[in-house]
Amino acid sequence: MIKYRIIKYNPAFRDATGAFRRDEWISAGDIGESFAGVTLTRAEYERVEHAYVSTALAFLRESGLTSLRVEGLENTRGLQLTFAEGTVLPLEEMGDVIARNLREEFCCRLESDTGFIHVGWDYYMYVGVPNPCPAAEAQAAALGLYVEEFTSPYRP
Repeated sequence: MIKYRIIKYNPAFRDATGAFRRDEWISAGDIGESFAGVTLTRAEYERVEHAYVSTALAFLRESGLTSLRVEGLENTRGLQLTFAEGTVLPLEEMGDVIARNLREEFCCRLESDTGFIHVGWDYYMYVGVPNPCPAAEAQAAALGLYVEEFTSPYRP
């Protein structure tokens, strides 16, 4: 399996230890706040969220993955969900789940034996696929995201 970290953070702003050293927003809760003199608007947040979701789905499509299973579901807000732990979601339903994970409405991993999507803290996303996906990598770059080979810290 090929494993990636997909981020909005430009790697050029990392220090020698790999820590990101630029003032950046990290969640939907930051809408309206100012970072490096620029206010995060709802429109900009939604643009970036859409880029993440589109990129995740592009990796799945290009690799031939058509479904993933919900694992590690944490719904501390008690939201009404149309799925539960262990539900196998088709590709068409994953975009909403990924977006809601990014918004921190709930937390879950999307898993299979051959692939995964994990949303982590501070707007980090991890993708695992069975084969290279150059078109998805190019799409991510065109949307302003950075793709790095990286093992997910959330993979059991």
